[in-house]
Amino acid sequence: MTALCMLGVMLAFSAQGATSSFDEIDSDVAKVYTDTILSKAEIRVGANDKVIRTDGKGCISLTIVRAFPVEIDFHGQVLTVDCTQGTVADAIKAAGITLTGAEEVTPSLDASLTRGCRITVASDCGVTVTADGETHNYNVTVGTVGELLADLGITLSEDDEVTPGVDELISDGMTVAVKRVEYKEETTTETIDYGYVSEETTSLASGTSKIKQYGIEGERTLISRNKYIDGELAESVVVSDEVTREPVDQIKLIGTGAVQSQSRPSSSASSSGNASVSNKAGTFVDASGKTVSYTKKLTGTSTAYYAAEGSMTATGTPVYVGGVAVNPNVIPYGTKLYIVTSDGSRVYGYATAVDTGGALMSGSVLVDVFFETYDDCVSWGRRNVTVYVLE
Repeated sequence: MTALCMLGVMLAFSAQGATSSFDEIDSDVAKVYTDTILSKAEIRVGANDKVIRTDGKGCISLTIVRAFPVEIDFHGQVLTVDCTQGTVADAIKAAGITLTGAEEVTPSLDASLTRGCRITVASDCGVTVTADGETHNYNVTVGTVGELLADLGITLSEDDEVTPGVDELISDGMTVAVKRVEYKEETTTETIDYGYVSEETTSLASGTSKIKQYGIEGERTLISRNKYIDGELAESVVVSDEVTREPVDQIKLIGTGAVQSQSRPSSSASSSGNASVSNKAGTFVDASGKTVSYTKKLTGTSTAYYAAEGSMTATGTPVYVGGVAVNPNVIPYGTKLYIVTSDGSRVYGYATAVDTGGALMSGSVLVDVFFETYDDCVSWGRRNVTVYVLE
C-alpha cells in the first residue's frame, strides 16, 4: 500500500490581481486531477489497482492498493483474477463462476483474500460411461473426460470416437460414450451378366433356333476400405474395382433356311466318338439333395488337368475350378454342366464349358476337369463320368 500526500497550505493563485482566501485555495486544490498527481509523482497504477483519494484543507491524500493475482482451481481448470480486497466469494464472482451450492470451496467463501492465496472449487459429479458394450455410473470430482477414461482403465486407439471429446471438463449428469472404430480392407467378388447375341443362319430351318455358344458370367473383384463402429459396418469406400474375368456373350442361331420335311429319330440315345448321348430330358439329385432338371445326359471318359493361376482358357477366361475343357462341337462353350463319376464315387459338381484340348477334339475324352494342383489331378485320374447338360 502506497500513500501520497501533497500539501497545499500556501497554495494560492492570483485572479484579476486579488489573492484568494483559504476557502478559495481549498477549492482550487480540489480541482487537481488524481491522474495529474500520479503522473507528477511518477507513480504507475495498474488496471486493477485501487486508488483511494481523500481531500482535506489544502491537502490531497492518495492511498494506492495494489492488486494481486488469485488463482481459482475450478473443476481442474485454473482461472486467475486480480483482486485488491474482499472475500473468496468476491473472487469467485469476479471470475464469472456461478456456484450451485453443491461445491466444496477451499478456503471458505467468507475468508478474506490474501496475496498468494489459491482457491479450489470441487464437487462430486454423477457421470454415465458407455464403452465396450457396458454402461456404468460413477461419482467423480474433477478432471477431463480423457482423465476419467484413463482412471477407469479404458484405453483408446487413435480411431476411437469419444463423446464428449476427451478434453471436455466433467460436469454433473454427463454421459460419456466410447465407440470403438476399426478400419479393414476387404475383398469381395461380383458376377457380371453376359450379353445375348442373335445370329441368322440358313443352316437351320426357318422357325427353329439353336444355342451356338452359351453365355459365361464374368467376375469383378472389389477391394473396399470398411469402417466398423462397435463391430457394425458403418461406411464402405471402394478403393479398387477390377474386372478379373470378362463375360462371354451367349450366341443364339436363328434359322432362316427352307423348311424340310424330315422325321425325328425315335431313338433317345446316340453316340459321338467316345461319348454316349441320351437326348431324353429328366432330373437328377445333386450332392446337396436338390432335384435338378437336365436337357440331355452324356457318358464318357474324363481326365483332369491343372495350370498356373492366371492361365487363359480357349474362351479367354482365366482357369478356375468349375471351368472344364470339352469338344465345343459336342458341348458348346458356355454350356452349364453337372459332372459325377458313373459309379457315383466322386462328384466334380457344377461346371461350365470354357476350354478345349487335343484329346477332347479327337473324341478320346468327353470332359477334362480342372483342378488347382497336380495331386488333385492324380487323385481324379481317368474315370468314366456322367455329364448332365443343364437347362
